[in-house]
Amino acid sequence: MILHLDLDSFFVSCERTKDKTLLGKEVAVGGRSDQFIFSNHTSNKKAMIANNGAFVASLFFSKKSRYDKEFFKDKDRIRGIITTASYEARRYGIKTGMSIREALLLCPHLIVLPPNMMLYHTLSFKLRHFLEKKLPLVEQYSIDEFFADSFGWVRDEEIFEFAVNLQKEIKTIFNLPISIGIADTKWIAKLATSKAKPNGVKMIPKDKIKEFIKDIPIEDFPGIGRAWRKKLLNYKKYTLLDVYNSKTLLYSWGRAGKELYDKIAGTFKEDINRQKERKSIGISRTFDPILDRDEIRRRIYILVRHLSFILLKVDKKPTTLFLGIKYEFKEKSKKHKTYNRIFTESFLKEEFIKLFDEIDIYKNSKIIRLSLSLSHFYSHKNHIYSLIDYEYDKRIDNLYKRIGRLRERYGIDIVKNAREIRD
Repeated sequence: MILHLDLDSFFVSCERTKDKTLLGKEVAVGGRSDQFIFSNHTSNKKAMIANNGAFVASLFFSKKSRYDKEFFKDKDRIRGIITTASYEARRYGIKTGMSIREALLLCPHLIVLPPNMMLYHTLSFKLRHFLEKKLPLVEQYSIDEFFADSFGWVRDEEIFEFAVNLQKEIKTIFNLPISIGIADTKWIAKLATSKAKPNGVKMIPKDKIKEFIKDIPIEDFPGIGRAWRKKLLNYKKYTLLDVYNSKTLLYSWGRAGKELYDKIAGTFKEDINRQKERKSIGISRTFDPILDRDEIRRRIYILVRHLSFILLKVDKKPTTLFLGIKYEFKEKSKKHKTYNRIFTESFLKEEFIKLFDEIDIYKNSKIIRLSLSLSHFYSHKNHIYSLIDYEYDKRIDNLYKRIGRLRERYGIDIVKNAREIRD
């Protein structure tokens, strides 16, 4: 059987492990785009990349920023969005993605905390190692979700009791509430977890799937997004049972339709993936609208410095870079570009600036977001470099490796490019 484990209100639950006065109260963790990264001030900023589960991004942290009392204030405005809310807070209508300003209008006594990402990643990392001792195959799906396969380890008739005891152990050892879904496949197990929350265990045997899904709206199924929902509603498919009874229709939609049907029917067998290979690394930031292109270029230099530091830490060799621009009124511009060069920090800065000048097609519009990423990694043995640039790139690569060691010890801000400094 497959187990899906989902930590309840994870960020808030982590905070409660450190502060028992938060128990039973309306609490939320809020986030806002890093208002410190583009500052001229130097901080002992570090990076954490140990937790490499899917959707678990590399992150930068500074102890100073964590305890800044003005974290959510910008002059006379409250900024930021809710990333996690306690179940007590959810009774007031507070949910993930809501602005903190709106949440405080719904619940004026709401306790809103800035994120402590080091704490969350550390607890997630420890829990993963604990689960790997309890089950033979564990996949980290996100920072607060795991899949596990009990085949050959726990008998099917004993798996429910095993899950209940596992839930109790996690609460005792980590003081974290967790919900667990059990089924024959990953996606039915995940769906079961959503119906077990909060702090419950739900098992769906193979012969009970049809009964289980009969009244569940299609949008509740993981993997049915806006496009799938619209398409299914056009065919008057409102519940998962409606989809279950429409195998011929779904199969006529090709591979994607067949896969979706099999997931809902509980016949889509997908293995537990213990180690998810990192396919890309990236960094993006949203900020107040900016028209000044020199300021945008300065910010690209800063983002490249952080991206380059992570590239050194993960020791990956990319061939493709990506730049995305989001403008104030929803317009977007983006492009990938592939090279056969060694990706040094200086090379990346030069190429990202060139790419920005090339794709900045709305020059009279303000920009609100920049996204940079590197992908298509290779090994040294199987890659042919540009002979023209190789010797120069190798020298620069060695230089930035030494700079990387300085940043590892003293913080990412210890060495900056002059173009990053704002007058």
